[in-house]
Amino acid sequence: MLITFGVHSVRIISIRVPEVLQYGSKDAITLDCDYITNNVTGLVVKWFYMDRSQPVYQWIPPQKPQALGILKNKLDLSYKVSKNPYTQHRALRILSPSTELTGNYTCVVSTFLSEDERTRPMTIFVPETKFDMIQDRLSDGYLNIICSVEGVFPRPELVILAGNRLLNSKSSIKIIEGRYTALTSAVIRIDSLPPTVEILCDMQVPLANYFSRKRDIFFRGKIYFHIFYY
Repeated sequence: MLITFGVHSVRIISIRVPEVLQYGSKDAITLDCDYITNNVTGLVVKWFYMDRSQPVYQWIPPQKPQALGILKNKLDLSYKVSKNPYTQHRALRILSPSTELTGNYTCVVSTFLSEDERTRPMTIFVPETKFDMIQDRLSDGYLNIICSVEGVFPRPELVILAGNRLLNSKSSIKIIEGRYTALTSAVIRIDSLPPTVEILCDMQVPLANYFSRKRDIFFRGKIYFHIFYY
């Protein structure tokens, strides 16, 4: 297959960024930006975090690369992804990646005559450290179901179901030391439930494609007991 492009153009042919990474699972990760150009005059490779107002990396061959912003002191600047002197430092080698690096990364490759860019998201997630569900039988004939989760990143979503029916709930969320603590509660009339019903609390972290669930069994006519599944 013959690929043609402008006489003085630069073109990014692929960008590789880990989409989802569990915190602590890797000592280092690589974000790569592969490009081709037939004119290296004024060649500059830059990486940005979130938008162009936050540069995190710059390399102008044959100079040494620079780490900037949130990636300052977090890159292996000696890392080479190729032996080509005009592409060898195109990639980011991030050491000890942490949750605050979650976001969009943009690679911009330019010469004096042209420019190309590509953007990809990266999420560094932390699973929950605690996940609880409590059933509280109220004196007025209602059941209060409380579901809580701690230590998650990024932001989780919680829902409560009774017999696979989504219940109206009230939720609150806060950040403690860079991790989310979330609570949701639902109140339902006990006589509206079947004699025996499965109560579910579902947690998902959309950015990480992560899902976790708590199950309890509620017996309408007697004191309930908990059955936990992980």
